[in-house]
Amino acid sequence: MYRIHLSQSGKGYEAQRIMVLLLGTFIYAVGINFFIVPAGLYTGGVLGLCQLLRSFLTSVVGLGFGSVDVAGILYYLVNIPFLVLAHKLMGKLYFAKTILGITAESVFLVLLPIPKQALVDNRLAAALIGGVICGAMMGLMLRMGACDGGMDLIGVLIVHQRNGASVGHANLYVNIVVFAIMAFNYPIDILIYSLFSAFVTSYALDRFYSQNIKVEFHIITQQDVNVLEKSIIRELRRSVTRWEGKGGFSGNDVNILYVIVDKYEAPRLRRLVREFDPDAFVVENSGVNISGNFEKHLE
Repeated sequence: MYRIHLSQSGKGYEAQRIMVLLLGTFIYAVGINFFIVPAGLYTGGVLGLCQLLRSFLTSVVGLGFGSVDVAGILYYLVNIPFLVLAHKLMGKLYFAKTILGITAESVFLVLLPIPKQALVDNRLAAALIGGVICGAMMGLMLRMGACDGGMDLIGVLIVHQRNGASVGHANLYVNIVVFAIMAFNYPIDILIYSLFSAFVTSYALDRFYSQNIKVEFHIITQQDVNVLEKSIIRELRRSVTRWEGKGGFSGNDVNILYVIVDKYEAPRLRRLVREFDPDAFVVENSGVNISGNFEKHLE
């Protein structure tokens, strides 16, 4: 599991996340333009459809685009309806960073030159490397509070509405359309390697993006917890259950807070606790199963 450590305090926190977001879009474009496309393969989702449309325009219609991969431009245009959906359903910050991510990704896909000769001669290796890079960077963008649009945005909406849903699986299901088209128009080896790459992308995405993992916190402190409770509600928008207890060894009165957060929210909760009481006793339990009214957050 990859780990990204950012400073959790100060105004620079969101700026750091935006920089990581832009870096992720660049590396994603590297995975597409340096490994997937030179090997003659196709990715899945909306970008895969745009790649198929690009191939249709160049090979069937006869349009020439020179060294520019028009798939990146088509991808940006196709995402406009999804951006409208994001504007209606998502917060302003999430929407702004999603626009930034889609724009940066499209620009990098257009500007990064596609090598005339594949960097990896073996198509299986190219599918594996490209799939891992793309899936990991898609997950990174989600963790930074944005997504690269298309089916990833739809997948996030599904996760937001349904417990146990998977962004990677939602993206994989839509690939059926892409690969059904390929099955009737492309050689079987291209189809098989493209399917393999899409599977690897989906797996890497789910491994990198921890939206569905819940973390249970028990926070035990001798301090008055009113301030900490309000900070958790204000900054994390999470409800808090609290009760009073007594230390078995010291006999001192203690306050206990019980909170459940998404895994990506856990570092901020730890920061709040450290700032409030460095001596607080904190117990964490990751991967708990819950039912009931637990709100899924999209930053």
